[in-house]
Amino acid sequence: MNKMTDKADEMEIIKARIAEVLFDNPKIAQAMSRVNVFVVDHHPGSKRITASLLPDQAAVESDHNLYGWLEYVHPEDRETIRQQWQDVMTGKRDVFEATYRFQVKGQCYRWISNLGTMVYRSDNVQSGFYIGADRDITEERRLQQLLEEERARLAHMLIHDGFLNIPNRRYLDSQQTLFFHNDGQTPMAILVLDIDNFKDINTELTHKGGDVVLQQVVDALRGCLGPDDLLARYGGDEFVVVLPRSSLEQSRQVAQCMIDTVSTIALPTKRLGQCSISIGLYQGCPQPEQNFWDYFEQADRLLFMAKQAGKARFESGWL
Repeated sequence: MNKMTDKADEMEIIKARIAEVLFDNPKIAQAMSRVNVFVVDHHPGSKRITASLLPDQAAVESDHNLYGWLEYVHPEDRETIRQQWQDVMTGKRDVFEATYRFQVKGQCYRWISNLGTMVYRSDNVQSGFYIGADRDITEERRLQQLLEEERARLAHMLIHDGFLNIPNRRYLDSQQTLFFHNDGQTPMAILVLDIDNFKDINTELTHKGGDVVLQQVVDALRGCLGPDDLLARYGGDEFVVVLPRSSLEQSRQVAQCMIDTVSTIALPTKRLGQCSISIGLYQGCPQPEQNFWDYFEQADRLLFMAKQAGKARFESGWL
């Protein structure tokens, strides 16, 4: 028993010496302040050395309230941080590591990264010696958010057609799991379509006029589709429509709707005739070994047949 008591007394002496250096040496306190390092002595008469992140550090220190600083944590973060801090105070863990919003110097909330550890505990567990560091990471988080937003913007640009604001061929190739269900049970219809005589339209109206027709066609196609359907630009004047969970009859109705709606687009010169599209439609329940491009090839073959049969029509097939 005496050995244990002597050991405890020895630890108290060592701890007291460390505290004396950290709390009473102004140069060391200043150095720690520069790097946001703080020390908390949890015995009566405790102090806190910090980089003045607390709006009212003196008040927190004067009442020796080990939880007082939590008042400055953002209300949305406070309960989580309180629980983590309480685990350290009650001896459930020694390390405290958290990121949260903190009201610095009575101003707006800043993001703070806090890392510290209990380096000594007395017999009553809650009394001890804690060393930690605060770091303001607000600008880091802001920069990270900007980088994430820019990354998302570039990723969106890569798989979307910027002119027509619809997915492009890269999307069809890279995001199949999002729109093509090859579980052998879900009915799917793939429609491949293009604008009839679009080369003549471009020649007559110039590319600027052709772009206007493209926009009008896309608007017309959208009017025939549901919220779960996909419209993408494969390239030039060729488009792909994906109809998930659509029967053959439903898919044929959509195809006819698109043909009828596009036919109402008025072209500026009579010589161009009526605006029209041709469609190849392929429907089935894709199996696990099949992918989107398997169905696309079949629909593209049917589109060629529709063109050969006179245009302004659709040809359909099914598995």
